[in-house]
Amino acid sequence: MRTLALLLMICTPAVVAAKAPVTAVHGGYVALSVADLDASAKWYAETFDLAIVRNRSQSPDKKSTATILSGNGLIVELIQHADAMPLRQAAPSLSRSFQIHGIFKSGVVVDDLDATFNELNARKVEMAFPIFTDEALAVRTFAIRDNSGNLIQFFGK
Repeated sequence: MRTLALLLMICTPAVVAAKAPVTAVHGGYVALSVADLDASAKWYAETFDLAIVRNRSQSPDKKSTATILSGNGLIVELIQHADAMPLRQAAPSLSRSFQIHGIFKSGVVVDDLDATFNELNARKVEMAFPIFTDEALAVRTFAIRDNSGNLIQFFGK
């Protein structure tokens, strides 16, 4: 069974007619703390053709607001918290994401890596690194960055 550590999306009229870049994912969920809920929801929706299933629900203390997007086997939860700050501000000596402990990227397995890569390229998504073959895993892979710089890696044959 294929798994997904993370991914996100939503539909806009200009993107609906295009082929969904990520298909045949067999379940995945990710939650991200974001600085701008609307901008991040728009980015994930337009990039991955996800639909908003819960929009701007507020916590009881009114300090956080969440939007949940879903589609093609993926669920993405975005949360904007009033007291949150970027990691680089909270820990300024950490200039690169892999210099911290914890999750530093997410990934998804797709049926057609080339089609996914080509569709994301056509959507002018920032590529973190191009397709290459990982001999140890016996898969091909590439990665993108979301609108906040988070890494999302794709795996396929």
